[in-house]
Amino acid sequence: MTLPPTRTVSGFLAALLLFTACNSDKIDRHALVTRNNPRVDALAPLNSLNLGNGAFTLTLDATGLQTFPEFCKDGLSLGTFSEWGWHAFPNTEGYTQEETLEDHPLPGHPHGIYSVQEGYGLPERGRAAATWVRENPHRLHLGNVGFEGMLPEEIDGVDQTLDMWDGVLRSSFRWKGLPVEVETVSGGEGEDLLAARIRAEKPLPVVIRFPYPTGEHSDDASDWCADERHTTEILAQDGGSALLRRTLDGTVYHVALRWSGKAALEQSGPNRLTLTPESGNWDFCVRFSERPDAPAPAWKQAAASAKRLWNDYWKNTGIIDFSHCTDPRAPLLERRVVQSQYLMRVQEAQHFPPAETGLTYNSWFGKFHLEMVMWHSFHWATWNRPELLRRQLAWYKDTALPGAREIAARQGFPGVRWMKMTDPSALEAPSDVGSFLLWQQPHPIYMAELIYRAEPSQAFLEEYADLVQQTAEMLAAFVTYDAARDRYCIEGACGANESYNEDYTVNPAFELSYLHFGLSVAQQWRERLGQPRVAQWDEILAKLAPLAESPDGIYLPAEKGPGVPDFERMAIPRSLAAPAPPGGYINAQRGTRELAWTPMEPGRSYVSGTSSENLLAFGVLPANRLFTEEGMQRTLARAAERYGWTGGSWSWNFPSLAMNATRLLQPEVALRAITMDNRSDLLLPGGNNYRTERLRMYLPGNGGLLLAVGMMCAGWDGCTVPNPGFPKDGRWDVRWENLKPLP
Repeated sequence: MTLPPTRTVSGFLAALLLFTACNSDKIDRHALVTRNNPRVDALAPLNSLNLGNGAFTLTLDATGLQTFPEFCKDGLSLGTFSEWGWHAFPNTEGYTQEETLEDHPLPGHPHGIYSVQEGYGLPERGRAAATWVRENPHRLHLGNVGFEGMLPEEIDGVDQTLDMWDGVLRSSFRWKGLPVEVETVSGGEGEDLLAARIRAEKPLPVVIRFPYPTGEHSDDASDWCADERHTTEILAQDGGSALLRRTLDGTVYHVALRWSGKAALEQSGPNRLTLTPESGNWDFCVRFSERPDAPAPAWKQAAASAKRLWNDYWKNTGIIDFSHCTDPRAPLLERRVVQSQYLMRVQEAQHFPPAETGLTYNSWFGKFHLEMVMWHSFHWATWNRPELLRRQLAWYKDTALPGAREIAARQGFPGVRWMKMTDPSALEAPSDVGSFLLWQQPHPIYMAELIYRAEPSQAFLEEYADLVQQTAEMLAAFVTYDAARDRYCIEGACGANESYNEDYTVNPAFELSYLHFGLSVAQQWRERLGQPRVAQWDEILAKLAPLAESPDGIYLPAEKGPGVPDFERMAIPRSLAAPAPPGGYINAQRGTRELAWTPMEPGRSYVSGTSSENLLAFGVLPANRLFTEEGMQRTLARAAERYGWTGGSWSWNFPSLAMNATRLLQPEVALRAITMDNRSDLLLPGGNNYRTERLRMYLPGNGGLLLAVGMMCAGWDGCTVPNPGFPKDGRWDVRWENLKPLP
């Protein structure tokens, strides 16, 4: 595949295209959103839809409630999760995180204490401690609200629409031939509730069920067979309301109920209540709270609050209108974008980074991964909602900073080293991979820069200057100096794709480029604050090792590492885990993995181009001195030839490929990446990306899509081409509002 050079757009053509892209017709936002409303016509485990406010999310089935949790367990399970709802099993053995620490020398870093999951040198108790710390706390399923006495096979005639503009789910179905209509809403900001209005020819009881946590890595967090381990008490009750208290070990929260008309509330089990109305036309509300003084509002009040939240969001967020495009891929792309905007707002507007499966079901125990903040959350600042990104950055400063400083200190670094997997308390979860990652480190610098660009202020610079400075100090200290070649290198870090391990990987491409970006921005912040540049940082920026290339000029994912062709030895190294010697390692030191070498065949090309390392070095990141545009063009061409276009799943791989292609002004490649050849099979009815049986939804894919397509429209600093990610063939009249360029 031959790609043309990028600097070919004439001034006249650029001006003409700019006029076309910036058509003054105002976008009909209501029409845009509502024509992409999710619709469901059958009860199915993967057809569940979400309501919520971003810090609290409900997942609902075709009945408009959570009637069939067992039926949907292995699909998009029917969860009720919040940012405040966490639980830990009793720590009867007194495990501590210190018991998970292991001395693991690495190239360039001869002494470092890491929190590991299954270290070779940990004693039996240490491994048990690692398991407990990794699993606790876990996110708590707050309760399940559904119709009583229904079976999945009794449901037909489903016609369900999620009105994303007003935040209301409208469901109609037949139960044993009986027509039922349900309108469901959640509340506004800080109103964590389910409110429903029901219309039926006869009264339909509602059951409220409370599970105990499972503590499993990835599931619906619902153990329905452990009633003896938790309690549900009715603290108060009158003719139209009630207050419950839930107690699970050390976790206590409250549930307020309110209903219209006459209804009977009965505790029908230890952790089960049934609400039976006298009329088929009625409404009710269930509100979850940490406090006992948060009453459940009336249906109309809850619906009005939800409408205010969602109307404000859609009227002010960035928006892209593809209705003027004639390419057949445009309608599906528009649906992906709008539904992704809804999903991120309904699940990921929390006050700390979100989990991979958001607030739908637990993955990694409901904990979140700081390296994935780029794909979950960066888009908030470029889509005109920087305040939602600022919520998460505030958690870094106000909560996570002390723990990050402790991690850096025990590994011999100044400043702060950000953890990989954690929870709202910012305790580092043990991991035999995540503890050695580096690409989460520059994220707070990038986050701060995006927020500042969206809302420049001296006060913000001063508030976050220390966080930026300390983050950069660790980055600068992590590099090692190669005196023989007068350069700085990255060693002792696991690559972003987690297959280039920390024992043997040298100069991973993305980490090199990201470290360069992080230090550059940190220097720019110092200048904005009237401070001198740090001379050592400038020396690192000038002498940081460039991206390694193959003999035919393709950028490698790393200079050295498992699976990376070694063209001097003409062999590919493979990493083998070394068994621990008898009696274990001294000082709990983990054994270094050995390498096995596979000879390379002369004349065969071994470099295909990957999106997780070499293409990521330019795309989400701007140009720098570590690579040339010509070299990136060759690398993209190779990737476009050999990419797995017909298989795979939607992750952050396709958005990163699209962003690289957009920077290189190769819109056909960018568009193919962002549409995945129009593969609708990967898109669930609510807009979720199906990856695997374990990851039935993967929100970094949705966030990555928004970050990429926003850049395809608004470009980056210095870009003069309008809509640089879309072909100029007359079929892509893409119109947008309130988007901001990337650096």
